[in-house]
Order: sequence, then C-alpha cells, then structure tokens
Amino acid sequence: MSKDIGNLNNKDFNIELDPTNKLKLVEDKDKGQKAYYKGKPMKYMDYMQEVTNRIERNKRGVGADNLGVFKGVSFDINGKIIK
Repeated sequence: MSKDIGNLNNKDFNIELDPTNKLKLVEDKDKGQKAYYKGKPMKYMDYMQEVTNRIERNKRGVGADNLGVFKGVSFDINGKIIK
C-alpha cells in the first residue's frame, strides 16, 4: 500500500485522530485518492465523514477513535434503573 497522505496523526500540531492507524488515505494515479479502513477499501466520502466524526469526538474529549461511554442511566443500590 502507498504512503498515507491523510495526516491524521500530526505531531507538529499535537493532533492524533487515528492513534491505532485504522484509517488511510493514499494517492491513486487513476482516481486521485483512495481511502482504506483496516486495510480494506472504503468510499472516500465515508472516510471524510469518519474524519469529521473523529474531529468532533476529539473536541468533546471522548477520544478520537472511540465512541465513549453511554451515561444516560443511573441505578439505585438494588440495581434498579432510577434515571
């Protein structure tokens, strides 16, 4: 596979949007650019949406490459939902 040109982990700007290196954007002489997730081809627009989602998650502080933890339920001491 060609060199990653996506630059999602930019040390100069202290940005890490793909710490596990699952996303890759490479130059393609016929199509311009090709996107990959875990080494498998993906649509360019899906790649762009995932990058956008990671930027938003990173801004909220939940981690760029994870979805965070669901916090919408609370339990009483007996394990019953109270919220």
